[in-house]
Amino acid sequence: MKKLGLMLLAAGIILMAGCAGDDPVGPGGTLADVAGVTIDAASAGQDVVLTWTAITDVDGYKVWFKATSTGTWAEVDDVTTNTATHTATSAGYYVVTAYEGTNTSENNSTEVNTMPNQILVNYTIWDNHAPATEHSGFIFGETSGTTVLAVSSTVNNLYCYDGDWTQSPCGFYSGDVTPFGTGLHTDMIDAGSTFGYPSGTQWWVTGYILAGDVIFAELSNGHFVKIFVSAVPQHTVQPLSHGITFSYDYQPIEGLSLFTTESN
Repeated sequence: MKKLGLMLLAAGIILMAGCAGDDPVGPGGTLADVAGVTIDAASAGQDVVLTWTAITDVDGYKVWFKATSTGTWAEVDDVTTNTATHTATSAGYYVVTAYEGTNTSENNSTEVNTMPNQILVNYTIWDNHAPATEHSGFIFGETSGTTVLAVSSTVNNLYCYDGDWTQSPCGFYSGDVTPFGTGLHTDMIDAGSTFGYPSGTQWWVTGYILAGDVIFAELSNGHFVKIFVSAVPQHTVQPLSHGITFSYDYQPIEGLSLFTTESN
């Protein structure tokens, strides 16, 4: 029994030693931790450019990614310089570790991420049939949005309008498109089944909207938003009028068009 106990103890030690280096959550080596990891301003579209402070006398660096905070780290790059570009299909989290032979950093670098700001407030804007006091325009802010009177705004990103569609009583118009047309330019595209990033080339500036739609939009300031439409309600006072109720995600990194892989 004593011999069996010693054998089990030895096996446990070997198993623990073997697992330490394989677990990106805690590399467990003796090299210095990678410092200064940042998302570079050169990041754009789906391409996330990472930079960090170089460490002397190492063979290279591994870049790890996970799409959610509770996800599993996956190696997405192995480089010999202190920069890497990851072409991602969604927003997510990154860490970097150094290695020399089989030795690695003791710990992961500080985590950085490309996650969007989730604006979970529901906003409603109304079409051109609504009472004159109802807001038809909208301004996408980084942490909150603002409804405005589109007819008198020069900074609204889009507005709600009845475009005589048969599919829906109203839709989104870019802020600079007539008949109001005094706001800012916004390009839009239907997300379809893609929730991570806007794919395709069928961008538009006017389009009908249905409840359940998910729309990507590129704002004039270079930032992207993802719009979740929850309803196309009828106005309670003016039955001819309809509105669009929605929430949105805002990507705070200019030029980056990555979002979460799931709908809000």
